[in-house]
Amino acid sequence: MQLLENRVAIISGGTGALGRAVAEYFLESGAKVAIPYVVDAEVPLLKKSVGDRGSDSQLLLKRADVGDESQVAAFVKDAVGKFGKLDILVNLVGGFWGGKSIADTSVAEWQAMFDLNLKPTFLCCRAAIPAMTKNGYGRIVSVSSRSGLTGAGYFAAYAVAKGAIATFTSSLAEEVLPENIIVNAIAPSTIDTEANRASMPKAKHETWVKPEDIARTVGYLCSENCRVTSGAVVPVYGRA
Repeated sequence: MQLLENRVAIISGGTGALGRAVAEYFLESGAKVAIPYVVDAEVPLLKKSVGDRGSDSQLLLKRADVGDESQVAAFVKDAVGKFGKLDILVNLVGGFWGGKSIADTSVAEWQAMFDLNLKPTFLCCRAAIPAMTKNGYGRIVSVSSRSGLTGAGYFAAYAVAKGAIATFTSSLAEEVLPENIIVNAIAPSTIDTEANRASMPKAKHETWVKPEDIARTVGYLCSENCRVTSGAVVPVYGRA
């Protein structure tokens, strides 16, 4: 039996670099996958990545802004309508900004990090939990970050927003554990993507973690094998 056989998963940010690796791994592991997207140019990259596994019977792709309450609710309804249930939610949507001290950071810049990171995680979880509760089963994985656990000078808005996801994870985990819904987060550092290599050409790329390796950890946390770990933030930064 495959690790995620017959499971239905929503992967926000599923068309991004990490999202494509997670989507490919989930489809290979037997899951049916629903992905909301807003960047049209990323869709062909996803389809190329998943290949024949991305058939209409296995993959739902639909434009939806996961920072918008009504669009999130509609997407979850569509995913459940197509596949009959919802077992898994992976929150990969987020954004990065920094380079200023706290004293120089505007209110708009501060708020933007919460709107890009914490808000979509909250909205997607809130919309998904009723469907999971109905099933008596659920797995949720969100993305904090290494700096979210330690803090980071000149990147405070980003670090605090990602740290808030860690606190959100432990809070939600406590609420829904009685419903057999397991909630965890991962904490990456710099991920080995083409965009990151281009922006940091002199960095030690060989120490960066590949999206495919992170996808394996996410897959385990979303599987039935993960039964007693909930509310954790799992480091996935290796030697980075």
